[in-house]
Amino acid sequence: MTISNIARSYLLVPLCMIAVAWMGEAMAGTSECYAIKDTDKRAYCLAQVKRAPGNCYRIKDSDSRNQCLAEAKGLRHRCYAIKSQDQRKTCLALTR
Repeated sequence: MTISNIARSYLLVPLCMIAVAWMGEAMAGTSECYAIKDTDKRAYCLAQVKRAPGNCYRIKDSDSRNQCLAEAKGLRHRCYAIKSQDQRKTCLALTR
């Protein structure tokens, strides 16, 4: 075994441990989302946890859908389509 192989093996173990820990967190978050009864809130949760904006399109409330898309895709112009003034201000603050 060469020194570079030994160094590589010592680096590989911590990297694998970090990857497994991160995947465990993502899976725990996903399972928590599926436990949510409200379909709009569940879709919003899944969009955030999975970082999958496609879940935003499942949201029936247009203001919440636009906020979800603004946050997930970073599209600030989606905030301007929100009717509720308070929710619009929150959306604009989050997508700076």
